[in-house]
Amino acid sequence: MRKNRVLSHVGYRVGVDLMGNENSPEALLAILRVTKLPVGVELVAFGLPEFEKNAGISYVAVKEFISPEDHPLISLRQKRESSLSVGLRQLKAKKLDAFVSAGNTGALVSGAKMILGNLPGILRPALLARMPTKKQPVVVLDVGAVVQVRATHLIQFALLGTAYCKIQGIEKPTVGLLNIGSEPLKGTSELREAYQFLKNMKNPPFHFAGNIEGKSVFDGNVDVLIADGFTGNIFLKTAEGIASLILDRFGTILPRTEFQKIHPQIEDLQRNLHYAEYPGALLVGVQGTVIKCHGYSTPQGFANAVLGAAELALRDFSQQLKIQMDKSVRFRSD
Repeated sequence: MRKNRVLSHVGYRVGVDLMGNENSPEALLAILRVTKLPVGVELVAFGLPEFEKNAGISYVAVKEFISPEDHPLISLRQKRESSLSVGLRQLKAKKLDAFVSAGNTGALVSGAKMILGNLPGILRPALLARMPTKKQPVVVLDVGAVVQVRATHLIQFALLGTAYCKIQGIEKPTVGLLNIGSEPLKGTSELREAYQFLKNMKNPPFHFAGNIEGKSVFDGNVDVLIADGFTGNIFLKTAEGIASLILDRFGTILPRTEFQKIHPQIEDLQRNLHYAEYPGALLVGVQGTVIKCHGYSTPQGFANAVLGAAELALRDFSQQLKIQMDKSVRFRSD
C-alpha cells in the first residue's frame, strides 16, 4: 500500500456503475463475480435495489439511474441519487480509488468535472483511448468528451496525452494532430493555430510530428494523436467497425478446417483489434480515475475495463498524472 494514504478504507476499491447501458445489471454482475482481480483490489457495484440480492460483491443500492437518452446536465441536477452521481461522489470522498461506467457519456464527463473538478490549469478534460498500430499502441484524445474545441484545448490534450505516455515509460512521446492533410495550412482554424503553437513551443516535453492523416495513424509513428471529440470519436468507432468486419470475414470466408489451422493467429488478431479487449476510455484532466466504457461493450469488455481501472488504482495513476502535468508548461484561456 502506498505511503500517506488518506482513503477511509483498507486496500483499493473500484466502483462499478451497473446502470444505463445495453448490458443488464445481472449480466455485468455475473462476469464481475468471476473476474480475477489483482491482490488488494475489491469491487463496489452501484445499482438499483432489486439487483443487490444476488450481487455477490460489495453493493451500494441507489434510487435511480441516468439513461442514455437523458440530458446530461438536467439529469445530473434532477437525479442526484443516480448510480453515476453517487459513484462519483464516493470517488471524490476517497471511498473509491477508481470509477467505471458504461452509462451516459455526457453525464459522466459533466459529472466528473462538477464533482471531482479539473486538474489545475486544465480547461476541458478529454477521453483517452488506446488503439493498436503496426508498432506500439497509439494514445488518442479526445474521443468524445469535447465536441467543439479551441486551439488551447488541443494543446492541453497534447500535454495530457504526453503525461499519460510518460507514466507508461515513454520518456519523450511523439505527438501528432489528426487532420485531413499533412500540410501546416490544412484543417480548421483551431487545428492550424494549435499546429503553429506546438511547432514553435520551446523545450516541449514531446516531439511534434505535425499533422497526421487518418490512413497514416496505424503506421505507429506517433505515440499521441490529438483530435477534437467529434472527429476523434468517429475515427475510433470507424476503426472499431473495420476491425470487426475483418474478424467477421475471417470466420465466414475460410473453410472450417482452414480456420482451425490458423486459430492461434485469429485469437491474436482478436486480442489486438477488437475493441472489447481494450479497457475503455480514460477520462484524463479530472481529479480522479474515471473510465468510460462503450454502452455496447460486451460483459467481458466491461470486465476488462474494470481490470484496467484496478491497475490504474494500484499505480496511483491520478496522482502520477497530476505530478506529470505539474512539470509541464501551464496553458490557460486568454
